[in-house]
Amino acid sequence: MPHNPHTSLGQPFVIRRLDTAGYRLNPQIPSTVAQSDCFLYLRAGEVLTDVGAEPFLVGEGQFLYIPSGLAFSIKYYNGSLGYMGAFSSCILEAPHLGLLGRTGPVLIDIPEDERGLVVSLAEKLVREQSAGRPSGRLLSCTLDLLLSQMDSLVEAGPGHPRNTVCTRFLDMVFDRSADIMRVSEYAGELGVSPNHLNRVVKGETGRSAGEWIGISRLALSKLLLRQSDMPVIDIASRAGFDDQSYFSRFFRKMTGMSPSEFRAGENRGPEVHV
Repeated sequence: MPHNPHTSLGQPFVIRRLDTAGYRLNPQIPSTVAQSDCFLYLRAGEVLTDVGAEPFLVGEGQFLYIPSGLAFSIKYYNGSLGYMGAFSSCILEAPHLGLLGRTGPVLIDIPEDERGLVVSLAEKLVREQSAGRPSGRLLSCTLDLLLSQMDSLVEAGPGHPRNTVCTRFLDMVFDRSADIMRVSEYAGELGVSPNHLNRVVKGETGRSAGEWIGISRLALSKLLLRQSDMPVIDIASRAGFDDQSYFSRFFRKMTGMSPSEFRAGENRGPEVHV
């Protein structure tokens, strides 16, 4: 059974394979202050995470380093395959890497020809942990090599959304305590035009504001279909659709099946808790 990869075990080192295809996710993984340095590497898919007050969209072939003491949460998974881990610098052979001196998070693009090495090192760490050697020298040297590789790839500029309009918009779109609105309504809340909001969000994340609203609506719809007996018409309303038929067309376009078919298929499979 997969573990929730966001949970820290309070050990000097922990790593977990991340495969969200097996998860029945909560609406969000709540904000937690990391007591150890943390990292996330994606072989495929994407993860939208908040670190402090800043959103990071982590994609295929990217490595996110999060220094200890920062609050972070995960808002959205999509086909995510990779690794999440946490470590204390006391287990490192070389704890003075420049990367580890950063006070803020760092998002690193891994060249395609070096991604195999990253996976090999991560798998070695998984095996060492499974063998009951979470602080052995071989594990420490392997972790040192992985972090040294990341350190060599760090660029001067941070790779995450820096525009405050974009940051506030993403916070609002994935706030499950509030209704999901239209682009024009979010733009009004933020004091900008819809065109400006779409342009800013597209420039920072590679997706328009409208696309992120669709992603949030789909994620919430899937969650409610999996974890509740709420009628489809009520789920459509909760996800921000005024018309059930339009919701059904949207859902089929995004998933290849109707909401009822999706619910029936999920109910046939074993329940997986995280």
